[in-house]
Amino acid sequence: MASRAVALPAPVNAPWVSRPRIARLISTLMLAAISLFGIAAFLYPFLLSTVKQGDEGIARAQDAPLIFGLVLSMALVLFVMELTRHGVNAKSASILAVLMVAAAALRIPTLPAGASAFYFLVIVGGYVFGARLGFLLGAGALFVSAFAIGGFGPWLPFQVFAAGWLGLSSGWLGTFLQQRLQEHRGVELIVLATFAALWGFLFGAIMNLWFWPFVAQGDSISWQPGMGLSDALRHYWAFYLLTSAGWDAWRAIANVAFVLVAGRPTIDILVRYRDRFQIRLV
Repeated sequence: MASRAVALPAPVNAPWVSRPRIARLISTLMLAAISLFGIAAFLYPFLLSTVKQGDEGIARAQDAPLIFGLVLSMALVLFVMELTRHGVNAKSASILAVLMVAAAALRIPTLPAGASAFYFLVIVGGYVFGARLGFLLGAGALFVSAFAIGGFGPWLPFQVFAAGWLGLSSGWLGTFLQQRLQEHRGVELIVLATFAALWGFLFGAIMNLWFWPFVAQGDSISWQPGMGLSDALRHYWAFYLLTSAGWDAWRAIANVAFVLVAGRPTIDILVRYRDRFQIRLV
């Protein structure tokens, strides 16, 4: 008896489990893990029952090297993941490296109160190239700039996180705005300048947290173990207004000035490179 051929059902394509989407999901989870680790690094001292308070010079001296090593390792893994899934190719990696070096160089000439064009380039770079490249740009440029200005110390890993979040949020803003405001370039620039001004203050407010639990500068502006959330926020607000707000205002003003003066041509140049080299933002 002749055997009958049995037709097997054709394989069902499941795009929701395709390898590119899985690679993108893993990359997203890695980026989320880095940010969660950064948040924990900033905030875990507030959970301690006892804290040795002194001055800013000794704050985090013991755990900062471990945090620094971990964040660099995790950022390197994220970069390799982006290369593997082709979120970053040779051309986009070259642009990323150039922007890192340029941003690091812009941190050398400082304006009053430590303001510089560093933040401007991270903002527009993240805005054009997306959240993942924005995070790598901010974190990498801050690390590179530490060699240029001798900025190594227990504060460095926390600066890396803050600069990475600056680039990350700039990428989110670009993803949301660029298509919607394509025909309203003036409005786009005003929104970006407002965003840059807010980050001028936010960067300083975030950075204060790396040492604030460890400094004693008066009962009304210091943190004490066991302090409730409302009291901690009230004390921190007073601390920020007295010690940082004036300095951060200079950074905010400089950010706005750079965006309004150089934002449009810089964005147009970066967009041309992005489109020419077909750099993906997902």
